Amino acid sequence: MIRILYCTDFLMSGGVERQITELVTRLDRTRFEPHLICLYGPKAGRSLHFLSRIEAANVPVHLLDLGWSAKDKLRGWQALARLTWQIRPHIFHAVNYHSNLLSRLARPLMPPRLKLIGAVRTEYTTKQLRYEQLSWRLCATIVYNSPHLQRQLTEQAKVPMSRVLMIPNGVDIERFSQNPQPDLRQTIAPDARRVLVMPGRITRQKSQHLLAQAIGLLKERQQLPTNLRVILVGEHEDAAIQAEIDSAIERHQLQDVIHQFGQTDCPEAYYHAGDVTVLASLWEGMPNVALESLAAGRPVIISEAANAAGVIVQNETGWVVKTGDVESLTETLHDVLHLPDSALVAMQHSCLHRAADFSMARMVNTYESLYSRLIL
Repeated sequence: MIRILYCTDFLMSGGVERQITELVTRLDRTRFEPHLICLYGPKAGRSLHFLSRIEAANVPVHLLDLGWSAKDKLRGWQALARLTWQIRPHIFHAVNYHSNLLSRLARPLMPPRLKLIGAVRTEYTTKQLRYEQLSWRLCATIVYNSPHLQRQLTEQAKVPMSRVLMIPNGVDIERFSQNPQPDLRQTIAPDARRVLVMPGRITRQKSQHLLAQAIGLLKERQQLPTNLRVILVGEHEDAAIQAEIDSAIERHQLQDVIHQFGQTDCPEAYYHAGDVTVLASLWEGMPNVALESLAAGRPVIISEAANAAGVIVQNETGWVVKTGDVESLTETLHDVLHLPDSALVAMQHSCLHRAADFSMARMVNTYESLYSRLIL
């Protein structure tokens, strides 16, 4: 039995958190014994959206509930060292940025035979890459989820190819291909001919305000279909971005067009309620929203930065727009919103076919093979 201690920054309703939840709850429990540390929670203003699901799978969870101060980071560093001696894992798997940083700082205090797995799941800043360059030797392997991140690691952080491994994100195709709430569209967008869905936490990274501004421009130019509805779904995190969304809605009188809903345990219902998904992120690793939308058979309007992994193919599974460019998004929206229904229906097969490349079972099996190789 291989004991694995995972460490994640958060368990809020986010893409990284969904991936780690799927992984720890799907492991073969006859071969692997998962435990999980979560660094941040209510004290840092973060929800614990996935906690109940992980605990329901009988995975022990250690919530440190750190704040943002240097003293909290010191407490976290000490806790990681203490818990590795208490749990005695064969593998410590750090999932995201702070968990990577603290686990590498604590590595000299951990059991010497423990194998440390690092992870890079999104684009790093120059400072973060410098930390990676200084600390990669402490890791047995560093996992990344997209080809463009491999270039960052090997070319900029100077990590040897022998120490990195690509494991793309997975999507639960069986789950997202089914529509659990067929009446949701009529409930949230009654009689709409076109419905755009934009899932994701309200943050600068996701930049939902760009969609609101683009819809406003269409209305200003008298190009906005009267029977359009735009659905934003996600946890409110950044008050400044929310203010920009509200400002665009107020300025262009879009109260009847744009509707917001909070975090959900059933994102697949919203994908199926829509015709097209929008992802305007300023940066992404492997975009979970795009994978989930494809599995639901829905094409994606996506920014170049969000599509750095090349998940969406232009005019086959969606449309790529310039990052942070409201005009580019506006022009693409105009074209997409005036497509005939038959064109969107024809894209569904391509979306489903592309989603099959990212099955959750394949992702979990690849991680299980990695764990076995490191120990056996």
